Amino acid sequence: MAADYGADAVLERLGETFIGHAAIAAYFATVPDRLAGARVVFDSVEVVGDRVTFSWHLVGAEQAASGTDVCQVSDGMITHQVVTLDADDF
Repeated sequence: MAADYGADAVLERLGETFIGHAAIAAYFATVPDRLAGARVVFDSVEVVGDRVTFSWHLVGAEQAASGTDVCQVSDGMITHQVVTLDADDF
């Protein structure tokens, strides 16, 4: 996933901010263990100009998790992403 982010991209999630490709890649390295076999299902995707908004939920997770992400995209790369969860983290 980190390959979709620009070198100086910013990922904001639950009060944490990951800046730069290396920090974002380190965050995504933790995701498979936290998913614990669950899978992400995308519910909707809306593209308006350089802004992409998508909602998602987990299937097969021990606890329900869902959210909405808003991404700014430039030259085909994510430059800024804000993740908002609907409930607790997974």
